[in-house]
Amino acid sequence: MKRTLAALLLAAGTWTAHAADVIIAPNDDAQDEAAAAPADASAKLPLPKSIYRGRVGEAPVQVVFGFLGDHASNEVGLFDYSKLILTQRASGKTLQHAEVDVTMNGALEASRSALRYHLVLDYADKTWFITAARQDWQCAGGKSWTQRPCKMATPQPEEQ
Repeated sequence: MKRTLAALLLAAGTWTAHAADVIIAPNDDAQDEAAAAPADASAKLPLPKSIYRGRVGEAPVQVVFGFLGDHASNEVGLFDYSKLILTQRASGKTLQHAEVDVTMNGALEASRSALRYHLVLDYADKTWFITAARQDWQCAGGKSWTQRPCKMATPQPEEQ
């Protein structure tokens, strides 16, 4: 079932952001499974405030694709872009902070030419957490990015 892009539910109201920063709905099934994962009782640091939690052992890229769910492909694995560009940058002394950009170019949808996601992740309790997310669109014929979805092209009446 296709989901419309909407504001993410904020975890217990503790995480706040501008509406433009959080407009991606996560894959509900993956989130439910991740939430059911047992926490490590030996963790001394508080867990980061997050909008999505990966599973123990998943790399940042795996967590990102779990979060994007059917925004990256549909339920049978098909996608509507011709080129996928993935960039991961890590920082911190122990590389426990990462930023991942996912750009999907060559969209089949006539109103847009590309879609871009920027996700910020932090590592704690043997798990990567997405702590911030942003989605941008590049409309057909445009060079710049916008945080508003592209308007669908109005179909022209058929001439007879």
